[in-house]
Amino acid sequence: MAPVPGTGATFFTGQHQQRFDNFLNCRDVRPMLRSHFCFLTACAALMLSGARATVEDAPTLKTEAQATWDGSVFRIEDTKTRVSLASIKLSVSDLKPEDGNLVGEYTIRVPLMSSKDDQGKIILPLNQSVTELGAKGGVLRGRAISYKEGTTPNAIVCEIFPHKDQKILLEITTDDRTLEFQSRYSVIVAAAGI
Repeated sequence: MAPVPGTGATFFTGQHQQRFDNFLNCRDVRPMLRSHFCFLTACAALMLSGARATVEDAPTLKTEAQATWDGSVFRIEDTKTRVSLASIKLSVSDLKPEDGNLVGEYTIRVPLMSSKDDQGKIILPLNQSVTELGAKGGVLRGRAISYKEGTTPNAIVCEIFPHKDQKILLEITTDDRTLEFQSRYSVIVAAAGI
């Protein structure tokens, strides 16, 4: 393989390399390649600088939604469900805003099979403001991550129904099944200036 003139790089062998070298050495081709390269570089620089300015200058809905949660707490009452004959109890600590997520801990107790008991962390990405969630309800989708070694994170879906019921449906999908819980929730909103 012969080196490409001016670069030391090689792309082809034998006859093909010679044709490529002749193409690059042509007086009409080099200025054209330089102008195309410069044009493409300028376009890429404009696109990147424009995208960066847009991201930095305009606050996103997610950022605004996250800001409304500062100091607030999402509380879910203890609940239980049944799988066959077994009762499964779920307790969730207060979920607090952390790095754009509502984060807390869960505990699952299976009285008939304590080997199935579990504890872990719940992470729900914040995509709604406190007032929006309180007025319209919504769905938060996230992960339940067990503290047990060798387990995979489980999907968790929280469907929130506002108003007087303040009902929440929780679905935790494990490797074995989907556990469905129904409970009530409350949102403790931090007072301004605290």
